[in-house]
Amino acid sequence: MNGLFRRAAAALLSAVMLCTPASLMAGAEEAALDTLGADTAFENYMKTQGFPDSYKPYLRTMHANHPNWVFTAQKTGLDWNTVLAEECVVGRNLVHDGAPNSWKSCEKGAFDAPSGTWYGLDGTWVAASEGIIAYYLDPRNFINDDYIFMFENQSYNKSVHKKSGVKAILKGTFMSGDFTAPDTGVKYNYAQTFMDAAKKSGVSPYHLASRCRNEQGVNGAPQSLGTVPGYEGYFNFFDINAYYTSTMTAGEMACRYAMTEDPTYWLPWTNQYKSIIGGSIFLGEGFINRQQDTLYLQKFDVIDGGNGLYYHQYMTCVFGQANEAVEMKNAYTDAVLASAIEFKIPVYNNMPSAACTKPSSTGDNNNLLTRFDAITSDGVDLLANFYRYTQEYSFTVESKVSYVNFNCIPYSTAATVSGAGKKNLEYGDNTFVVKVKASSGVIRTYTLKIKRKGSGTTYSKGDVNADKKIDVKDALMVMNYTSGKISLTSAQKTRADVTGDGKVDVKDSLRIMQYISGKIKKL
Repeated sequence: MNGLFRRAAAALLSAVMLCTPASLMAGAEEAALDTLGADTAFENYMKTQGFPDSYKPYLRTMHANHPNWVFTAQKTGLDWNTVLAEECVVGRNLVHDGAPNSWKSCEKGAFDAPSGTWYGLDGTWVAASEGIIAYYLDPRNFINDDYIFMFENQSYNKSVHKKSGVKAILKGTFMSGDFTAPDTGVKYNYAQTFMDAAKKSGVSPYHLASRCRNEQGVNGAPQSLGTVPGYEGYFNFFDINAYYTSTMTAGEMACRYAMTEDPTYWLPWTNQYKSIIGGSIFLGEGFINRQQDTLYLQKFDVIDGGNGLYYHQYMTCVFGQANEAVEMKNAYTDAVLASAIEFKIPVYNNMPSAACTKPSSTGDNNNLLTRFDAITSDGVDLLANFYRYTQEYSFTVESKVSYVNFNCIPYSTAATVSGAGKKNLEYGDNTFVVKVKASSGVIRTYTLKIKRKGSGTTYSKGDVNADKKIDVKDALMVMNYTSGKISLTSAQKTRADVTGDGKVDVKDSLRIMQYISGKIKKL
């Protein structure tokens, strides 16, 4: 098959697979492959590697366009939801304060609900939301020409990495030419310095150059220009140990580290050359040689190379690895791009069936309640100690307590609440759910489990609202439940299931109406 037809076949197959129900996937895939004459060797390779079906449409397109590239399934053995929860720990992933509000977390420690403002966790950076973290954590979003290089093996390869590629990365920045070491007066070239650093550290010079460009910006930051007040003449190009404290800026912390002494890392860093060489060695020993040998793994610590999981992450910017991936690709010549480059792509257990989408709402994620009253029939507020970040509550009430009234007020006037109002209590266990939907569309669920003592009256089948009669109100309750407007307790569901099929749906409502109208004699 010629290259053009293979690419067209792969693109069509990808579209077919993305739109095919899971139940038909296996048969449709085999038939489509036979019809299109797709690369069966590559199909077998993906199967042997253990790539999930949801990865394959993207991989087919990449293989068709770059037949020499090698895609390795990096099986983490980790549960997707566990990893996402760990990466959502406040402080591990940040976005700039100018990012869309839907990208910002409203969780405890990230957001001041009374004032509606976000805490600055690293200067002008704030905690990232679960939605934007999930998007950048999901490898499937980046198996494409623009971002695939976040999965490239970052070890130095002298046959691939050239000074010309480093120059391409540094072009237009303060590192595009030469520099003079202020302490020795020796003149160096930035591109050659990164090549020297690669040879000494074993790390890709393209990775090193793009990392410094991403950390220091086009014009350079004070810690890469040697101009941090009080720390003049000290350099830290990789921003190692650069973080804000209550008394020091990130730049000051970076230079304080640059002043320390450690010959292994060429410290102290009294000139640009020593900082780049020493920082590269630090990066190689701290990350590349600890199995964090891709941009993705340096951002998301999901492979235990002897230092645990989730904590050893080079950067906090949630999209930093994506920015660097684009710079990496731009450094390669066409000849290099045609070679057998290896990409290690993480795979998790229990992943969503489709790639996580990037939050696009202009609204915020403030779905917190400032007030939540749960007033019982005898005037007691079960939620007198309500806390906005506690989402599950359990109570036991006396048998005389027949109902509870939920009154909910969100912090944000743009948020909406469902599940509030008066709720009758059955004897035994009752579960109620109140949902708060933020203006971004993100929902927070508060669950209340209330056990009413005693056995009480046994209500008839069909008497859903427990008023000791079966009428149109009961049928309406069933209809409102099936449409999602209300919730039912377990006891109510039992009484509502008049058809006896183990579920509550429109058939139960119709049967109750038939009973009320006299068309049937028994429920």
